[in-house]
Parts: sequence; structure tokens; C-alpha cells
Amino acid sequence: MEPVALGIVLRVEVRGWTGPAPRLPNEPVRADEGREGARTFIYDLSPKDTGLSVTDACLRLSSRLERLLAPERTPFGEPHHAARCTLEFGVLADRETESFSYSWPLEFLAVLVDAGIELNVSHYLPTPDEEDGDA
Repeated sequence: MEPVALGIVLRVEVRGWTGPAPRLPNEPVRADEGREGARTFIYDLSPKDTGLSVTDACLRLSSRLERLLAPERTPFGEPHHAARCTLEFGVLADRETESFSYSWPLEFLAVLVDAGIELNVSHYLPTPDEEDGDA
């Protein structure tokens, strides 16, 4: 099994943000209030296609992120907002293979760098259900 994109979430932490959360392009799935004017907006950017390879998911997402968060377009560009963006990327891979690999497309990485987005990756390696072996 080729590693696939399990889920992709964009976490935007801001200070001094007033008003409703921006749409990127949809409303955040969650908005949390913190101390001293800190707010966190969480957007689900997961692909609608299940089983999409990491590379394909990145290529689809890169143009979307560029349209929404490029320095000249971002709603978080004001210096007093002090935004920190983190893309949480979940990758599902087959535990039975001895190793697995995938690559991050350069276009995707360039968009992340240009928009100042950090990338966190979690790998999920499911184990076979023990009940299936008893049948």
C-alpha cells in the first residue's frame, strides 16, 4: 500500500484578532479562545477523495494554500495579528511493509515556505484487528 493522506488540518494561532474567523475558504471546524487575546482557528483541509497519495494530496493542496495564504492574500498579514500557521498532515501507511517512503513535491514545500506555514506530520501504522485472526 502506498502511503496515503489520512487527514490535513491547518491550525492558525493569532493574537489581537477581533471579529469572526476568516473563511479559508470555509469556516473553521473549531475556534478556541486563549489568554491575552490569543485565538486559534482550526480548518479541515483533508482531501475529499479517500486513498489519495501523499504526493497527489500535496499537489492539490499547494494551489489552494497559495490562493488563500500567500503573503499578499492572507487575512492574517497584519503585523499586530502575530499569526502562526501549522499544517498538521496525517499519513496512513502499511505496517506490514518493512519500510515506506513518499516525497514532498517542491511546489508544495515552496508554498509552505512562502506562506510561513510549519509542517507537522503524524504517521499512522494500523495493526491487524486481533478479532479477525480468531474467525
